[in-house]
Amino acid sequence: MIKPSAQICAAHQELIAAMLDAPSAAAEPAILQTYAEDGWRQLVAALRAWRVGQPVDLTLLDEEDQMIFAGVQYAHAHPDWLPALADEARHDAAQSIARMIFSATWGDHDALELLSSMREAAADLGHTGSTAHALVQIVEGARALPDILADNPAADAGLIEAVLDRLIELEAE
Repeated sequence: MIKPSAQICAAHQELIAAMLDAPSAAAEPAILQTYAEDGWRQLVAALRAWRVGQPVDLTLLDEEDQMIFAGVQYAHAHPDWLPALADEARHDAAQSIARMIFSATWGDHDALELLSSMREAAADLGHTGSTAHALVQIVEGARALPDILADNPAADAGLIEAVLDRLIELEAE
């Protein structure tokens, strides 16, 4: 069994957790109805079939749905994975974000534009001191975690720390 994407599964961790006991549970998890109402009909049908031991045709699912379904199966087979999922997703994201920041610091216009648009989107939503703001501050040269977090109190401290750790490694290579 291949380990599914931590980032996708972390975004759907509540569903995956609800499904862990699904095969033995008498009542269907309420979150399935919520997902169905939100347009995830094929995924819900697959999870309902899996829950009662029926075969599932994965070709009916798009790539994201397949990854979520795989996350349910993986969590069922590896119960210790789900509690560590958020940290794993944060680590995976930090790898990509650090590479993007590294590119931006070397003048990659696309990376700079993406980071800037993330900050603008956060600001447009009324979020100040967000993770996006912290990432732009890192592009601008900030490397001291306490200072970055003080300037950006709404930032995900664990993600910022992981990004800085990976970025420092990239800068040392």
